[in-house]
Amino acid sequence: MKQIIEFPHTMWISQYTIRFAFNEVISQENFQIVQKFNRFLKKILHNNLIESVASYHTVTVYVKRKIDVGFLQEQWLFMQRNAPVDEETSRHLQIPICYDEEFALDMQRVMEYTGLSFQDIKKLHMSKVYSVYLIGFLPGFPYLGDLNSQLFVPRLTKPRPFVSASSVGIGGAQTGIYPLDSPGGWNIIGKTPVNLFDIYREDTFIFTLGDQVQFYEITKQQFLEIKNRGV
Repeated sequence: MKQIIEFPHTMWISQYTIRFAFNEVISQENFQIVQKFNRFLKKILHNNLIESVASYHTVTVYVKRKIDVGFLQEQWLFMQRNAPVDEETSRHLQIPICYDEEFALDMQRVMEYTGLSFQDIKKLHMSKVYSVYLIGFLPGFPYLGDLNSQLFVPRLTKPRPFVSASSVGIGGAQTGIYPLDSPGGWNIIGKTPVNLFDIYREDTFIFTLGDQVQFYEITKQQFLEIKNRGV
């Protein structure tokens, strides 16, 4: 029997902005539901849609004219029963990371908190394929989950006033990459030579919502070589 996903809770933010909220849980299952609903809205609203912004459990839409939520609810249930929303193919991206001590500012803290060795932390961090659950905080900053539970470490109690661009950090159940120099409170365990944000590039941001991401290790020498090539 086909599983029917209930219509999400709705809240009008303004006359032409509405937020749809599913269960407030960070999980792959919830993420897939949000993605499916986001594709549904793009298909149904079409020319009336200015923009849709999906996150962990919500989709916020900006429209040109007010929409009939009752109609959307009917269409959501109808399409699930009769014409499922087309699945979107996600991209799989391999991102190099250097765990050299020059870049891994909080590796010692992570080792002490988790009781894991340096090699174990690297292995666990690279073993997962992460989903880009959310992009925010900074332009192009990807929130990647789910982190291996053995690597769950609280963020710094006092954020750093400066974290260099391309630093890779972990915090709670997620890992992420700083696209710009900024303050930050994630535990920094490495750095990638990849430039995540470039306004002069055709694709300004490397990541998009729903991308699948996996890290692979490079040496410091390889890091410098890639960096000098300007990737």
